[in-house]
Amino acid sequence: MFDTSFILRNLPAFQSADYRRLFTSFFFASASRWALVLGQSWLVFELTDSSLAVGAVYCAGAAQFVIVGPFAGAIADRIDRRRLAINALILSVICSTALAAITLANVVEVWHVIAIAVVQGWAQAAAMPAQRSLLANLVPREHLMNAVALGGMPVHGSRFAGPLFGGILLATLGAGAVFLLSAAILTVAVLLISRIQHRAEPFAGSSGVASVMTDVRYGFVYTWADRRIRLVIALIIFHCSFTMAFNSLLPRLTTDIGGGDMTFSLIMMGIGTGAIIGTLAISVVRNRILQGASLNVVGIGSGIAMLLMGLFDSVTIVVIGAILAGATQATYMAISQVLVQEIVPDSLRGRVMAIYTMMAAGHMALINLGFGVLADEIGVRPLLVVPALVWIGIFLVTALISVDLRNVLRKGEFHTTEAPTVNG
Repeated sequence: MFDTSFILRNLPAFQSADYRRLFTSFFFASASRWALVLGQSWLVFELTDSSLAVGAVYCAGAAQFVIVGPFAGAIADRIDRRRLAINALILSVICSTALAAITLANVVEVWHVIAIAVVQGWAQAAAMPAQRSLLANLVPREHLMNAVALGGMPVHGSRFAGPLFGGILLATLGAGAVFLLSAAILTVAVLLISRIQHRAEPFAGSSGVASVMTDVRYGFVYTWADRRIRLVIALIIFHCSFTMAFNSLLPRLTTDIGGGDMTFSLIMMGIGTGAIIGTLAISVVRNRILQGASLNVVGIGSGIAMLLMGLFDSVTIVVIGAILAGATQATYMAISQVLVQEIVPDSLRGRVMAIYTMMAAGHMALINLGFGVLADEIGVRPLLVVPALVWIGIFLVTALISVDLRNVLRKGEFHTTEAPTVNG
């Protein structure tokens, strides 16, 4: 019989039943998202033969993390985070179902996909800070590192499951079936998160639009005032911009190396496979010095992965590069999120995590759109290779000049622990 005690000893966050429900919900919600990205990207590329159009669809959704995200974070600090996540995910189910309907009816146009991507982006931007801030409410503080690192595994690892099943449907039944799959597995995520027993205490402060705006402003002020959070988010911006903003490039990269829809799915699955390996590995690392060393390895490794994908024509090497990309990028993001979650008080967690997500997703959206424009003119290879080299340079130079980053790389944590004093 399977020994669950071994898992609970080595992955203590799983001792919480609510955390297990959130973890599984993460997986289904993220698998739904990546199946959706797979179907949208290939559908739009087939309709237009344009990387710009693919980038426009991705940007339309991801840009909502900039527009909606900060307000969703403020609301997540005021109300039951569980309820906010449920309502946002239900809206996302409706969007996937609508997209499936018009695609299967063979009336879909690019503007339909973009419009639905915008609304779905609202839902995802509202759900993300609620889910991430709820995570820290479900486990004891001593299990936070394990919980946050594990929390990244379903988010990034679902990039394997979503494209796997989505890719099979894409190749056999078309994009409409992929969108139906996205809606179905997202419904499972809603059911799981609705079973979480944790309820937030009602917010005692004032209500109204002006008060929410004040909360949003204070979130930005607090984030800027803490130089540790500033450093993590600045590096996240560069990391996401130069090593993770390649969604608009993948369909054309696939055709450049002589592949079709199944090769496209294999590349996406490779990213997911690597993410599973990377986040599972870092989740069991408890030695802080080893965690710091891991950040150094995956920081540089993220750039190397892009070089493999950009310099070679072999499908095998590109898929290997995708696996390495998933492993290094997911691990880098997991460690970075842990560094932030450990610093921020719970009363500000929703706002700060919304800003964290806004900066990551917002820059990825803009760079994806820009890369889509450039890819149609100069091809995808320079857009994989040059940014990778720039990121490696930025990471190494920052490690040389920043005392805070050197402390993290050597000791796995910041040397200073004082929270900033700001008026709010």
